[in-house]
Amino acid sequence: MSLMTYIGIVGVVLSHERTKLLHYSMELEKAYAEENALAKASYAVSHSMLKWQEKFFSLNLAPAFEEQIALDVELAQAGITGLTESYPQLAADIAHLNRDVERLRVEPTRSSMIWLRDHGRALSDHLDQVTRQVRMHRSILWDRYRNVYDSMTLIAVIMGLMGAVFFGALMTLFLTRLAWDIKRLAERSLEIVSGYRGPAVPVTRDDEVGDLMEAVNRMQHELRAREQQLEVSREQHFHKEKMAAIGSLAAAVAHEINNPIAAIAGIAQTMKDSESDQPAGGSGSSASDMILEQAKRITSISRQIAELTAPHPPTPELLDLNALVRNTCRFITYDKRFRAVEMILELDSQIPALEAVADHLTQVLMNLLINAADALEGITTRKPAIYVETHVTESGVLLVVKDNGKGMDTDVLAHVFEESFTTKPPDRGRGLGLFLCKSLIEGSGNRIEMESTPGFGTIARIHLTLANHTGA
Repeated sequence: MSLMTYIGIVGVVLSHERTKLLHYSMELEKAYAEENALAKASYAVSHSMLKWQEKFFSLNLAPAFEEQIALDVELAQAGITGLTESYPQLAADIAHLNRDVERLRVEPTRSSMIWLRDHGRALSDHLDQVTRQVRMHRSILWDRYRNVYDSMTLIAVIMGLMGAVFFGALMTLFLTRLAWDIKRLAERSLEIVSGYRGPAVPVTRDDEVGDLMEAVNRMQHELRAREQQLEVSREQHFHKEKMAAIGSLAAAVAHEINNPIAAIAGIAQTMKDSESDQPAGGSGSSASDMILEQAKRITSISRQIAELTAPHPPTPELLDLNALVRNTCRFITYDKRFRAVEMILELDSQIPALEAVADHLTQVLMNLLINAADALEGITTRKPAIYVETHVTESGVLLVVKDNGKGMDTDVLAHVFEESFTTKPPDRGRGLGLFLCKSLIEGSGNRIEMESTPGFGTIARIHLTLANHTGA
C-alpha cells in the first residue's frame, strides 16, 4: 500500500511537470511557426521595397508597374494576414498599404510612390520589431522548457533515490520484524513443549504470521486445558485411591477390633449389671459406664470412617448434603491440625436432596477445611473456629465454609483459584487445592466464590443449583 501510494504521488508530480513540458513544447512550435511566417512576410516586403526603390528612380512610371506593385502588396498581405490576430498593430500598416496602392492607381506620381515607400518601410520596421519579440518570447519559452525538463529529471532522480532508500529501509524493517516474529514463535513453541504456560504471544500482525501466532496461542491454551483436565482427573483418582485405602484399612481394623470391643463391651455390661445389685453408693458404676461409652465411640468412629470412605459412583446421584457435611467434618477432625480448632456446624434441616457427585463435594469440602485450618495456625488472640453452614436459596443450596483466621489481601485473593498459586511453603501445598475446587464445582454447572478480610478471616461460598431434586 505504501509503495502504491508513493508511486501514485510520483506519477501525479511527474504528470504535472509533463503537462507543463507539453504546454511549452506547443508554445515553442507556435513561436517557430510565427517566426517563419514573419520571416516570409518580412522577405516579401523587403523584396517589394527593392523593386519600388528601382522604379522610383526610373524616368517614367508605366501602368504595368502599378499592377506589379499591387501584386507585390497582395503577396505581402497574404503572408501577414495570418499574423494580424496575434499582432493587431500590423493591420494598420496593411490598411495604409492598401490606401497607398489605390492612390498610386489613381495618381501614378512620385509623391504616391513616396507614401507607399514610407508605409512599406514602417511595415518592415514593425515586422522586424515583432520578429524580435517572437524570438525573445521563443527564447524565454525555451528556457522555461529546459527548466521544466531539468526539474522533471531532478524530481525523478530525487524521488527515485528517496523511494529506494525509504522502501529499502521499510523492506529491511519488514524482513527484520518478520524474522524476529518467526524466531519468537519458534522459541515459544519450544518453550510450550518444555512446559511453558505463561502469558500468550501478543498478536501484533494481521498477516499469515499473525494467524500463526494465534494458532500457537490456541495450541498453548488447548495444551493447558488438557493438562488441567489431566491434573484434575489425577487429583480425583488420587483422592479416590486414598479414600479407598483408608476405607480398606478402616474395614480391616474394624474387623480385627470388633471381637475385642464386643468382649470388652460385654464384660463392662456384666460389671454394670452386677454392680446394679450392690447397695447404692458403689464406686464401680462410673468405670463400667466409661468403658461402655468408649467402646461405643470406637464403634462409631469405625462406622463413620466406613461410611465416608464407601465407594460412590462417578456420576451424579441423590444425596443428603447435611449428612455428607457431618461425616466429612467428623472425619477431618481426626487430623492433628484440628485439635485446637472449634468446628461449628449450622446446617439447615430444610434443604432438599441434591443430585451431585458425592466424591466431588467431599473432596472440595476437605480442601476448604484444610485451608481454613492452615489459616488458623498461630492464632492466639481468639479461639480458632471453623463454621460450616448450609442454607436454602432461591436458586438452590448454599454451602458456606468460613474461619476467623489470618485472611487474605486483595492481591492474594485475586489469584486464589489459579493453578500452582499458593502462599504455603513448598512442603505444605502445591497450589492445586482451590484450583481443583473451582474445576469440580464449575464443571458441574455450579459456582464457588471467596471473600476475605486480612486479620478477620475468609469465607468460601459454594452455590449449588437444584436442577433435579426431591424433598430431603
